[in-house]
Amino acid sequence: MVKQFQYIKDLASQYHIYSTKSELLYEAINNLGIEQVNSFYEDYSNLENGLRPVNLLRAEVARFMLDGIIITPKIVEDIKDKIRSKQLEAFDHLPNTIIEELKQYPVGKRDMFANWQNPWKVFHTFFYNKWEPTRETVQNYLQQIAEDIIGQLKLEDYTYHIVDFQGPSNFGQDFCWLAVFPNIKKIHKNAYQFFLAISNVPEVGRIAGHDIKNPETNILEKIQNYDEVINTLKSQKSEIVKLNKEARNYFKFSPGSQASEWEEFYNKKLIAIDYSHLPLKDITNIKSLQELNLEAGLPEKSQSNQTWNLWFFKTANIGDVVFVNKGINTCLGIGLIDGEYYYDSLKNGYKHRRKINWLTNRVYQYKSRSLKGYKSLFRPDTFSPTKIWSFLLDEYVRLYPELKEIFTGQNLIFESVSITSNNIESGDLETQEELDDEEPINFWWLNSNPKIWSITNHQEGEKQKYTTHNEKGNKRRIYKYFEQAKPGDLIIGYESSPTKQIKAIYEITKGIHNTDVGEEIEFELIEKLDIPVSWNELKNINGLQECEVFKNNQGSLFNISEEEYDIIREVIDTKNIITDLRLKKGNNKYSFKDDSDKPFISEKNFLKTVSLLKRKKNIILQGPPGVGKTFIARKLAYEIMKEVNNAHIEMVQFHQSFSYEDFIQGLRPTLKGTFDLKDGIFFTFCRRAQAHPDKPFFFIIDEINRGNLSKIFGELMMLIEADKRDSAYALKLTYAEDEEDRFYVPNNLYIIGTMNTADRSLAIVDYALRRRFAFIGLQPDYGTNFQEFLKSKGLSKELVNHISISLKKVNDKIKSDKNLGEGFQIGHSYFCGFESGENEMEWWQGILDFEIQPMLEEIWFDEEDNISETIRILQR
Repeated sequence: MVKQFQYIKDLASQYHIYSTKSELLYEAINNLGIEQVNSFYEDYSNLENGLRPVNLLRAEVARFMLDGIIITPKIVEDIKDKIRSKQLEAFDHLPNTIIEELKQYPVGKRDMFANWQNPWKVFHTFFYNKWEPTRETVQNYLQQIAEDIIGQLKLEDYTYHIVDFQGPSNFGQDFCWLAVFPNIKKIHKNAYQFFLAISNVPEVGRIAGHDIKNPETNILEKIQNYDEVINTLKSQKSEIVKLNKEARNYFKFSPGSQASEWEEFYNKKLIAIDYSHLPLKDITNIKSLQELNLEAGLPEKSQSNQTWNLWFFKTANIGDVVFVNKGINTCLGIGLIDGEYYYDSLKNGYKHRRKINWLTNRVYQYKSRSLKGYKSLFRPDTFSPTKIWSFLLDEYVRLYPELKEIFTGQNLIFESVSITSNNIESGDLETQEELDDEEPINFWWLNSNPKIWSITNHQEGEKQKYTTHNEKGNKRRIYKYFEQAKPGDLIIGYESSPTKQIKAIYEITKGIHNTDVGEEIEFELIEKLDIPVSWNELKNINGLQECEVFKNNQGSLFNISEEEYDIIREVIDTKNIITDLRLKKGNNKYSFKDDSDKPFISEKNFLKTVSLLKRKKNIILQGPPGVGKTFIARKLAYEIMKEVNNAHIEMVQFHQSFSYEDFIQGLRPTLKGTFDLKDGIFFTFCRRAQAHPDKPFFFIIDEINRGNLSKIFGELMMLIEADKRDSAYALKLTYAEDEEDRFYVPNNLYIIGTMNTADRSLAIVDYALRRRFAFIGLQPDYGTNFQEFLKSKGLSKELVNHISISLKKVNDKIKSDKNLGEGFQIGHSYFCGFESGENEMEWWQGILDFEIQPMLEEIWFDEEDNISETIRILQR
């Protein structure tokens, strides 16, 4: 790193001269080449993103230079005065839109050039910019130095923050700096840092982040070379690590989907997370994130964040503060970690646990933008460090004054954090003026071709990269958006044709930077949608009609407004909350063998049906009414999933009016009097299954033979076959809008139909469809399992015996009737609804009078003797 360090130091010395001796800066400006100056003018005179006075100043200086004028301090001040006083005639060479913006630009008490008194602040971009390799080189060298410090000092679970000569907010500096700090602190301001400032006189040592209250004194030493950097930091390592371990950390914690476990966690004074998506059990003896990665089946030095949440959860200190979130803007409570990590193998899900001392369960609802720069408070993940702890403590004390004493008793500091002036000693190199000019986060829409770059294959926590140039080396459409993208911006991840779905939300972690494959931006997947949102669901929403991506979808990266993002976010949340509610109802581990509410079918036959469903993909459960066909269908799904998860099950009932348009796709009238393409229930469910290829999904069709099957299934007649479950067999559907709009049934989707064999009004199942399903016959079961179940419900032994014996006789009678047969038997589920406390004889007579007799009158509609004899057998 010797050469890298010296390169930056030499550059810092040169920039220091420009910063302190303006006459030498102006001399260097006037010696710039014409091509450079022309690129400055083109860039700074393009004010599409709004008027900034300093950029107008830069554009005018570049224009003067192109006209052969020597730039002097007086010329610069003259241009400033014309901008201040809005002398519009001086800028009549600019577009009318810019002149109008200048005319409307607000003039306050503070001079619009207050931040730009030092000429270097204004003109540093003429020397250190995106067109020159210098900026790229410095950024790469700073990263290399930071990574080398982490490696040489063996700082496991540490990361870094770098600031180059551009400064923290495009203001220009004559030095660079980097801070190495623990991952668990989230940002450098919350940590004691291994700090290096490379200026004309470099300094290195320990500093306290700006947000640390009552910090230890900073220790910085002036050095000359890179060896002194490493030696100085090594000598301070043990003390810095110790201070960071002793300092309190702050986390956000999500207690299950939509806070489904919050009540239980609060009552039991614990926090717990479910990490069953990775092959991880007890991690008590895991010593590092790298070791945890290997245990999870990931590369040791994985750049993915898949294990970070669990690692933070395990390594958080006793006494650390936890804010409980529901969604991204609601805080449900605050607590202090009160015990070490432990693993509870006896629990279903949420096995990774910590004890906690809850301080409050009062609710705080965040109003967007209440805290500058924060549209929302929380990341949509399980357990992670949070930056906004001071703000939340302030707000809780403001709204609930009684908490002041509780917080004080726990040494929680809740006074608002003030922002001080810029100085290296503070560890926070952003001034108040710079923060005032800080740009808000941007919102983007990213198109990805699923055949090349599939969001489906990405996992939450993973970091992805996207090149700014296509495979042929040409800039992607609207290249300027890649230039504008910056860390903290949010991206809607959309898979284009044939998928046409929003599948994830990303957060940009790095703007444009150079790698081995060229220019890229980097972003992290922070939320993978359980239910994707389709293009068709969005394209006709009024608030999106002027959205750039909906007007012209050709390209990769599109800018969307905050309002447009909110509209799309609302659609996402509405769809996924439904799933959250369904998940809340179950999600316990499932095994047929251990099921106390299992159907009346032998384990052998049940598991044989499971095996058949896995192989064939499509089965139909057929039998007389009341044998529990739908009940068994769900149990089959649970057995394959190994959990009770109704969110992965969709159910529909066929009828004679059910159509292809309801099932797959069709045109539907809109309020505008036009027709719009709407996706059917099966199409939507298949798309969702495609988005989660590692999870099984189940589509249950009740009364499958009541619909016109050939009409309803259409092209799917071929696609549902087990050996055609692949994108290679994708077909263009009837209502496809373009050639790439193709559809297939995924391999992880299972179809379970139910068919009532007693319904004589129905046509025979289409042969073409019949050969694509396996048919499993179900029979009434009045044996031991049925009898024990009724006894457990509180029925007397005598009535249970009567029901079992009499129904067997009745069913034998029905089966022996040549006009009926076994498909018309009486199923056992008619008799499973007894509630404890009921009068059992009234219950039994009610079933006979209002359920059994009407059914008998239907099957023996002209044979009163059979009806009377059967009722006599059943009477008690």
